Amino acid sequence: MSFEWSIKDVTGDIEIYRFGIFYRLTSCRYASGRSSKDLDHGLDEFLPTTVSDAEFGTAIRRCHDATRFVDFDILPKGEAAKAAIREWKKKLVLWKRKALERTGCKNLEELYKDARKSSSRRTKDVYAFFNSSLDKPTVFFEIPRHFPDYRKFIVEQPASHEMLGKTARTALDAGVRNARPPPERVMYFVRD
Repeated sequence: MSFEWSIKDVTGDIEIYRFGIFYRLTSCRYASGRSSKDLDHGLDEFLPTTVSDAEFGTAIRRCHDATRFVDFDILPKGEAAKAAIREWKKKLVLWKRKALERTGCKNLEELYKDARKSSSRRTKDVYAFFNSSLDKPTVFFEIPRHFPDYRKFIVEQPASHEMLGKTARTALDAGVRNARPPPERVMYFVRD
């Protein structure tokens, strides 16, 4: 099943991480197709990786429900935007530190050594999960659709908690390091 949507169709947007023996689910702030971790008012949950698929799916649904939708036009602009980004980055440091405390890792390199990330978007019709690529030691990137490592996993609504949990685990397992770009096209010309 394909997953095509418009900006107005999104009803939830989250990030899911697997750090060692923990899952971490973080709700996003969504504004006209742009999203970021909602470090001000979002839901941020840690679960042991031993939770059942149904428990994992329940947390995924709860996190989607916590997505905060904001009007793009009211977001700060210019110098105010730069100040807001600086504040967000300070909060991101605390978000990362919380993961270190929770997992007992000494530094981010240790935390991200075997980490995986999946993003998920929800519409009234489907839940979609996407794999990610760890391209830098502690930074995940979304894999572009035209890359061979890109994967999406679709669960039609209404979705059971168990199916959401299973699909999220599959998307996390599909995570890669340094996603491969598409092969270069070679043009051949035939002479008469």
